[in-house]
Amino acid sequence: MRKFLAVICSLLTLFAIRETVYIYTTVDQDVASQRSMLILTALSITIPLFILSFWLWIPKRKQQDE
Repeated sequence: MRKFLAVICSLLTLFAIRETVYIYTTVDQDVASQRSMLILTALSITIPLFILSFWLWIPKRKQQDE
């Protein structure tokens, strides 16, 4: 189940990264007029998704029986 969630989260992260790059590189007038607000919004979504994806792909620690 964890790997399934990691795949879904990774796909969402890739989409968010693509949209963030689009905001940074576009010359579209509508986006350019609100660029600072859109950059803040895009980064506030992309960074937590990236951290969550990275955390989900790390294997669980095995507990030692003592």
